[in-house]
Amino acid sequence: MIGMREDKKQKFMQEYIEASRKKRKKIIIVSVMAVILAVGGIWYSNSGPYKSDDGGNYFVEETPSYKGKKVEMSLIEAEQKDGKIMIPLSEVVDKKIVRFEYKDSDPEHVFYGQIKGKMPIMAFLTTAGRVVVASSICEPCYGTEFYFQDDSLVCVACGTRWRNTDLFGEAGGCVKYPPEELKYTVEGDKIVLPESVIKDWQPRFFTEDVMG
Repeated sequence: MIGMREDKKQKFMQEYIEASRKKRKKIIIVSVMAVILAVGGIWYSNSGPYKSDDGGNYFVEETPSYKGKKVEMSLIEAEQKDGKIMIPLSEVVDKKIVRFEYKDSDPEHVFYGQIKGKMPIMAFLTTAGRVVVASSICEPCYGTEFYFQDDSLVCVACGTRWRNTDLFGEAGGCVKYPPEELKYTVEGDKIVLPESVIKDWQPRFFTEDVMG
């Protein structure tokens, strides 16, 4: 009898140990899967193309690379009509980075420092295929011309570099003041900015010396 009880006890313990082992294995598998899903979700959300809350989010099919290249800014003419400023979308896609000017009806209107009567504006294509329209001004150094080099937007005047996709500062003295994105819409082959967006633009880098 004692031997039978010992056999049952031993069998029970073996079954208990085996059940516990399976339970732990199941918990580990579930935990690992949860971590994988969480990491995958974070990766997916971070790997999607950047979208701007302040500018426009029109994407084209082309996703250019500027690695190992220097792409100079091209000067184009904008059309001003019925309170709108318009440039061809196809020129931005073709030239990658362009500069144009808004001509104010008041030639004495001061946009920034010595910049008056005309507001320099840029439009460019990011490596994610997003069309960006922004002020073509590096506010601290007064630079108004830029170029692409190794996937960075670079100020000609001071050499400050920003990430092309979201204008995050990478290096240089003016990283906190990238060209400021502007709201726009796309109508057919036209990128359209309301004139009011430009007329109401205010610099972020503001001192009496700069504006005086």
